[in-house]
Amino acid sequence: MKNFKTTIGLEIHVQLATKSKMFCRCDNQSFAEATDDKQSVAIKPNTLVCPVCLGLPGALPVANKTAIEWTIKTGLALNCEIPATAKFDRKHYFYPDLPKGYQISQYDEPFASRGWLKLKVKSEKSTVEDEVTIRLNRIHLEEDAGKLIHKNGTSLVDLNRAGTPLMEIVTEPDITSPAMAGDFLRKLQKIVRDVVEVSEASMEKGHLRCDANISVRKLQVPSTQYRGETEIGSELGTRNSEPIKMSQIIEIKNLNSFRFIEKALTKAEEKLKSEYPAWPAKLTKETWGYNSNNDSIYLQRAKEEAADYRYFPEPDLPPVKSAEFDLDKLKELTKENMEVKVAKLQEMEVPNQYIAAIVSNRGDFELFDKLVSEAGIEYAPEVARLLVQKSFGKTTDFSDREISELAKLVVTDTSKKNLLSAIKFILSGKSFDDAMSEINQNQTGEDEILKIVEKVLIDNPAEFARYKVGEKKLFGFFVGAAIRESKGSADPQLVNRILKEKL
Repeated sequence: MKNFKTTIGLEIHVQLATKSKMFCRCDNQSFAEATDDKQSVAIKPNTLVCPVCLGLPGALPVANKTAIEWTIKTGLALNCEIPATAKFDRKHYFYPDLPKGYQISQYDEPFASRGWLKLKVKSEKSTVEDEVTIRLNRIHLEEDAGKLIHKNGTSLVDLNRAGTPLMEIVTEPDITSPAMAGDFLRKLQKIVRDVVEVSEASMEKGHLRCDANISVRKLQVPSTQYRGETEIGSELGTRNSEPIKMSQIIEIKNLNSFRFIEKALTKAEEKLKSEYPAWPAKLTKETWGYNSNNDSIYLQRAKEEAADYRYFPEPDLPPVKSAEFDLDKLKELTKENMEVKVAKLQEMEVPNQYIAAIVSNRGDFELFDKLVSEAGIEYAPEVARLLVQKSFGKTTDFSDREISELAKLVVTDTSKKNLLSAIKFILSGKSFDDAMSEINQNQTGEDEILKIVEKVLIDNPAEFARYKVGEKKLFGFFVGAAIRESKGSADPQLVNRILKEKL
């Protein structure tokens, strides 16, 4: 299985979080849930639709300017060239959830092209990380199709998603391993979600999906008079006597988790290497699917070429000129977004080792901001440390009440373990209230706290006397002493109340 070179290219679909769909004014919330008395209720199928996204005769599209602007902004963040003019095209294919029988997409004049993204990868020859550049062929904008639901032997169509703005980012074939593909996607997710903030980019919800193309080439080590490895079929590889063979290309569709992407590509890589003797003389392309239940890939169909889609310019939409957008402002806003966050944390004296981790994730930054606002700026470094330690903002949304409860656990050293316990419980799948209840069960009761407070006052007569003559800042000293005496099991809020009564 050695002496092969793997080549991977990715087509990444990013659902943009605009308020309305791409070519109509329907709400763009096909993955959202309505809230009714704090109960999540899934939006009913085929209710976020109109004549345009249903593809009814005579309905004319109008392009979503925000979606175009966000695509250009993403292109600038990914070092792309922005052409003076871009246009929409019709891409024809039939599928039950594509009402018009064609998709409005882009073919030869996208909104951004020829970009790049640098990536650090582990070197095979040393422990030092190498920096590689993954080139981007293009970033174009299109409308999403609907969704097929297969249930009880029947297929149903939900068109709520039809017409959703979908940004497609296409890489050059610069990725050389399944692990590198996973690393690239993780970095790209952070950029679209946390830097340019154009998408939630949740793979679980389908906001970020990926099609992966993989092929391999046979390498042969030449005789000693030639140095290095050569590829059979390349110009350098023609010196060896083995017949030229081209690897077939396998495309794996609709991958929706980083782990599945790496596993699916690994399976395809193994298949191509093991079947080397049976490779066709002519290059072939096939579309495969991935079954996560048994970790296998399966053939779906032969891969279409561009000619099969019969692209032609969309007659109902005019070309878009980039001069209509302030490119310098969009580029500066993208840069400022991160710089402002970094400056804010530095001003709060958050250690540098925590800053990068917090600003690179929008969920962590927003949670940090809320906790510090509630607990006080003086606790910013500690909040940052706790967030980086547990990184629970990435997966959990908290209400204002819950933020307030968490903030109370930040304010004293001995109660921080309770905050860590709360995070642990919440990440294990328990509700916030259940987590807090479990913590409170382990806390000292009110009668016991009263005894502890009285003991602290007796044990510290000098501090008590100073407090009585006006040194009110010693109140915090007594709170900390009482919680330490309880070995961290006392509720800080209860300690505060009882101390105020006794003092």
